[in-house]
Amino acid sequence: MQPSLAPDVAAANLLTGKWCAAAGSDDFVVSGCGIWPLLALLAATAGEPARGELTAAAGIPAASAHDAAITLLRRIEAAESVRAALGAWVRDDIALRDEWIRTLPPGTVAALRGPDGLDDWARRHTDGLIDRFPARIGAATACALATAVVVRTAWRQSFHADVLEPSSGPWQGHRGPALARYSTDLGDASVLLAGTPVSRVVVRGASDLDVHLLLGEDGVTAPAVLAAGLGALDGSVETHRPGLGTVAPGLEVRQVTAVSDTLRIQVPPFVVRSTHDLLREPELFGLTAATTAADNPFPGISPVALRVTAAAQDVCARFTADGFAAAAVTAVLMEPTGMPPAPAAALMIAVNVDRPFGFLGVHRPTGLVIVAGWIATPAS
Repeated sequence: MQPSLAPDVAAANLLTGKWCAAAGSDDFVVSGCGIWPLLALLAATAGEPARGELTAAAGIPAASAHDAAITLLRRIEAAESVRAALGAWVRDDIALRDEWIRTLPPGTVAALRGPDGLDDWARRHTDGLIDRFPARIGAATACALATAVVVRTAWRQSFHADVLEPSSGPWQGHRGPALARYSTDLGDASVLLAGTPVSRVVVRGASDLDVHLLLGEDGVTAPAVLAAGLGALDGSVETHRPGLGTVAPGLEVRQVTAVSDTLRIQVPPFVVRSTHDLLREPELFGLTAATTAADNPFPGISPVALRVTAAAQDVCARFTADGFAAAAVTAVLMEPTGMPPAPAAALMIAVNVDRPFGFLGVHRPTGLVIVAGWIATPAS
């Protein structure tokens, strides 16, 4: 993976890790790279104390946050398998600062007319994977900001149907659908040397996106497993290629008689969808002062005093025999501050995803994590 990451990518991945740490242990999916550009854009326009909180959440200096947000969105848009969009909508009676509008990509700002137009924008920029704008506007809504990201990739090598029947571990006794395949790419399997070993297998996309499947030992939490996978992207967690004698979760290495070395992967297919109210954890996203300030938290956006009254994300991910698809729409709504808040020896490595596991959708050239999630319950 990347020995080092660009500052904007590293900051977005750091937020992804913090969000995963707060997300619990049931099935979930999050898109840190969906909310991060919005937090960075807000940080660049905010006054104190909102500026300090947003800067801490975004993990990048406020002075460079605007440019970093636009840079990240351009990185995504330049990818083969990922697209991104930024939108801003404003009520007719609310003035936005011209100097702020000029720093946004052309066509970003539009009139705020109603929910139907926002829903259409969400569908259009996610290929229909997200069919509604995640935050519902009301009569008091003065401004809305949003990002959309969507990824689609076919696998370099597709899977075939199989059956998952774990003989041990937390899923013992389960019988359900699985996907399996054989390849000769032993380098796609590795052990991450975190506090406890984490097994990682990289499922390569045909274009520039891979999915990293992550398995921890029994009892290791979802945040710890996902943190190891994220750390491997920036080099802070060491990776080890398995060999004979390697012991790691779900991973078996043995010597067989075959014409070549082999990597066998078995994993349950999954579809996971999450809806997040970001104001339930305002400290995580740096939105406490932005929602409560009585003066103008964002003087760089408008001379009208506006505060954040809603922030939400709808996100989904789908892993099938043929490929991977994921999308997220993240939105922030603002109201005027006076409103109330709302045949030879060969090595065979087998990785059986037979327990709760994490996944990262990773843009291969940059190391940017588009989505991250946890599958606690296998498909039935």
